[in-house]
Amino acid sequence: MTSKTIAAVALCLVFECGFVGCTSTSDKGYAVAQIENVSVTVAQGRTLSEAIMTAAARRRWMPQAQADGTIRCTLSQREHLVVVDVVPGGEQSFSIRLVQSNIPVRKYNQWADNLAREIVVQASR
Repeated sequence: MTSKTIAAVALCLVFECGFVGCTSTSDKGYAVAQIENVSVTVAQGRTLSEAIMTAAARRRWMPQAQADGTIRCTLSQREHLVVVDVVPGGEQSFSIRLVQSNIPVRKYNQWADNLAREIVVQASR
């Protein structure tokens, strides 16, 4: 082999490795979002539980009130499934805890953050 051929092969390998690295779908480096004690201001005449139920429904989650006051929310889109518990901390805060998920961590974090933001918005209305 000539030096030009070796250089061309080496260059191709470098580009190939770079492209494979860029398209990796690994969730390494991502941690499940810990959404704890999010403060809210609940509008007069509303309850935090109502705000959670409304927010979940608006974001296409299926909310179900549990006996202990927790609201279990399920989101199913195509083959994706996420189940979280939204735990009210009195009437001024809430936490979102992951129960089950079959989606990448970064996608779960995005969906959970969107739900948390919607709860804050609905509580103030």
